[in-house]
Amino acid sequence: MVTVSSGSSTAPTLFPLAQCGSGTGDMMTLGCIATGFTPASLTFKWNEEGGNSLTDFVQYPAVQTGGSYMGVSQLRVKRADWDSKTFECAVEHSAGSKKVPVKKQPEYLQQPSLYVMTPSKEEMSENNTASFACFANDFSPRTHTIKWMRMEKGTEKEVVSDFKSSCESEKKSEKTLYSTTSYLRVNESEWKSEEVTFTCVFENKAGNVRRTVGYTSSDAGPVHGHSVVITIIEPSLEDMLMNKKAELVCDVNEIVPGFMSVKWENDNGKTVTSRKGVTDKIAILDITYEDWSNGTVFYCAVDHLENLGSLIKKPYKRETGGDPQRPSVFLLAPAEQTSDNTVTLTCYVKDFYPKDVLVAWLVDDEPVERTSSSALYQFNTTSQIQSGRTYSVYSQLTFSNDLWKNNEVVYSCVVYHESMIKSTKIIMRTIDRTSNQPNLVNLSLNVPQSCKAQ
Repeated sequence: MVTVSSGSSTAPTLFPLAQCGSGTGDMMTLGCIATGFTPASLTFKWNEEGGNSLTDFVQYPAVQTGGSYMGVSQLRVKRADWDSKTFECAVEHSAGSKKVPVKKQPEYLQQPSLYVMTPSKEEMSENNTASFACFANDFSPRTHTIKWMRMEKGTEKEVVSDFKSSCESEKKSEKTLYSTTSYLRVNESEWKSEEVTFTCVFENKAGNVRRTVGYTSSDAGPVHGHSVVITIIEPSLEDMLMNKKAELVCDVNEIVPGFMSVKWENDNGKTVTSRKGVTDKIAILDITYEDWSNGTVFYCAVDHLENLGSLIKKPYKRETGGDPQRPSVFLLAPAEQTSDNTVTLTCYVKDFYPKDVLVAWLVDDEPVERTSSSALYQFNTTSQIQSGRTYSVYSQLTFSNDLWKNNEVVYSCVVYHESMIKSTKIIMRTIDRTSNQPNLVNLSLNVPQSCKAQ
């Protein structure tokens, strides 16, 4: 038992409390805590701006904590008054009176960092569709809208998005910021039209942000000589990361008759062993993981009568720069859907380097194949979005709601990246309908009922 000396006297310290969140109804509760005082006798008073005394409050008996006391008082006010007025909590105590203002803090406004991820080549070639992801990161307040606009020949119209993810909160520097993602899917032909652009529009109190994307052909196109066109087909990322080797293919298209041979050379101009493809105009080089990861240069060299004595060459080199950085992987549970008939799982792979990454999906440990739109499971992965030195991608697995209702099925997102080749090899995240828990780090959706006013 703790005994508080009746001879000691310590003034209280006051802390104002305000209800967090918008709440409901026309009334709300304010609070005031007095701590560290002795003796126990203490009286609360509440005033509003201008000195008017308020009576709709309650004072609870002081509670002994250690060698001092703590007291609490609560005041009921109209929500409209809280939005426009300042209130004052005051205490009277033998060691000295104290008061502290209790007022609504200004709403913190911050525009998001807005990124739009464009369709991948694999999706367009295999499914004839083009998917976009618009990622709004670190915005406040929570209330917002995201919409997609389509521009063609100077006319802009809104298009309906596939679905929007739930809004996740994260505490940063004492501020609560929010992030969300919206998805759009169109036909491949619509995306590849040079006259069409798509814009993601984010709107909230902090202001509006727009990001527009349009289709452009790849910069890594074929080399056009006077007599041939040389096209290099890069190694399969799946083969390279999973099997540690892959094929590097050189395909020659003869424009002027006179083609003689095609081969691969190293950076010193020496011929390296390769094999012929389905025609004499294709040379296949087996490239190792070490050569690929180190950015070793190889040249496809073509001999043609028009260039007799001088080879036509096109280089291949995987761009590298600095140490690899391991990705963070989050598997997001099904979110707000526009249709009751489908479910979409989203695998968010972020902050990795270099940009080459492979995302695969498993259903009960069986791999999901990239197949036509008639398959039970469909998935696609966006192209990489760069932020500083690192990259991020989204991968989506879409299937029927009936399949999702099977509680015994486990879904997994598997990520391969060269930063993990010598350690864990892969990162896997799993989810099923019974747990329905997204894998998130440093994210919290728990909103307290009250918090200290700043």
